[in-house]
Amino acid sequence: MTTERTLVIGDPVVTLGPRGEISGGAVVVEGRKVLAVGTREQMDGYGPFADILGSMDHLVLPGFTNCHYHSELAVGPGLYEHIFERANVMLVHPDGGARPDDIYTIVLWGLVQAIKGGQTSAIDFYYGRPGLDHFGADAALEAYRDAGLRVAFGLVSRDENIYAHESNDDFLARLPRPLAEEIRASTMGYAWPVDEVFESFEVLAARWHQHEDRIHLIVAPDWTPSCSDDLYRRCVALADEYDTTLTTHALETRAEMVYNLERYGMSALERLDRLGVLRGGTSLAHFVWVTDADVKRFAESGAVASNNPGSNLRLSAGICRTRDLLAAGGKVGIGTDGISFSERDDFFQELRLASYLQRTPEVFGSGRLDSRDLLVSAAHAGAEATGWPEQIGALEPGYLADLLVVAKDRVFFPPGRFESTPPLDVIIDRTEAADIDAVMINGRVVMRDGEVTVVDEADLRDRVVDATTRLYPLGASTQATGLSARLDPYIVDFYQRFYAPEVAPAYLYNPQTDPDVTGRWQ
Repeated sequence: MTTERTLVIGDPVVTLGPRGEISGGAVVVEGRKVLAVGTREQMDGYGPFADILGSMDHLVLPGFTNCHYHSELAVGPGLYEHIFERANVMLVHPDGGARPDDIYTIVLWGLVQAIKGGQTSAIDFYYGRPGLDHFGADAALEAYRDAGLRVAFGLVSRDENIYAHESNDDFLARLPRPLAEEIRASTMGYAWPVDEVFESFEVLAARWHQHEDRIHLIVAPDWTPSCSDDLYRRCVALADEYDTTLTTHALETRAEMVYNLERYGMSALERLDRLGVLRGGTSLAHFVWVTDADVKRFAESGAVASNNPGSNLRLSAGICRTRDLLAAGGKVGIGTDGISFSERDDFFQELRLASYLQRTPEVFGSGRLDSRDLLVSAAHAGAEATGWPEQIGALEPGYLADLLVVAKDRVFFPPGRFESTPPLDVIIDRTEAADIDAVMINGRVVMRDGEVTVVDEADLRDRVVDATTRLYPLGASTQATGLSARLDPYIVDFYQRFYAPEVAPAYLYNPQTDPDVTGRWQ
């Protein structure tokens, strides 16, 4: 029996592969994979087709990989607006006890928004909830299964410095004793017993690793200040055992950079390199506070940087050196961190922000970041970091059929205005999630005519309201009150010294003082 085929039409088809952009193009999908790509006339010969998506009024491109995502952040109290070392102590679990179906509902809601935002795969940095079997990860993975997204799912581990960049006992000793004891008894720090995390990983891997060739289990040590060298080595060994990839937060903040230099006498990146973490397939989330030496070391390693532009701005982390990383031959993906620029999970918006933030006034004539370079890097880096290299991130025969069908009427309106503009520049600068008409993942249509097909969204929304009403009852503690607020002044005071060393900027946006131009016009 012949597998049914789908014809996906676009003008152009943006392959992000050797074929580039195909005017008046089409993609033939058979089963889970791309069978052929070419002009519409060429592809018509592969019919008959069970389904047809798109038209010459659409463009088609590969689905986006979210290189850094926290599915649990689909709901939660308040806005994430502080630099991470402050936000870290605000992540106290709510008073209401989460149930597995709550985890499922919350994660599924986030995945629906991700689909609508153009995301077809993700690296999920999952912390989970204490008290649930395997921290509720099974429920989260069931949501991925049902939503149809592709995921590299990492169960997070951390084993030290869970409150601040100092041993737990030493930091708590700085506090009034009643406050210290209250914090010690709380879930602040969200560090679960490492042995339990590793045991859960093995159970989850037996159930889910390579499920439908759409779910990978990966290893996720948290970030450099909260992971000992021993934990990183253990994570590398686990990744090797399961032939999977790693992900970790790295050089997200200035304080993290200074901490590694002080404690280890080397940069965080050199430390990760010596521990075997920095290698092909490893993804480094945020990756903002990197030096020129780090850029070179990173590019030579084959690792992937996840630039999370909206999150980096919202958390006062800084600006990832995307232009410099790409110029050095490095691999840069894009992530939302679960707190996208405007809470819309619009991946076009994140790409646009990543592009615009590289338009610095430091060098006259530097211009825009090349759109093709940005899109190709985001696609191919995401494929490597999720564990599907040369299988996703391009529309080429044999690749898995993860793609977007985007309406052009608004993006390229009015007629003629963008005739001389490279189409990829227009796509980066003008496309929005609302322009996406259809989404296909693994050959399955998960959104059609702008409507997600994998779930009743209205019913899911009602279930989200029910779950969050129980988990975050009106009047309960939120990020702005309670235990975290009482600790916050001590956190702010603790980190002052990390901001004392002078740092030369990689990008120059505006002056602090007038430059010395005396005598230059004589």
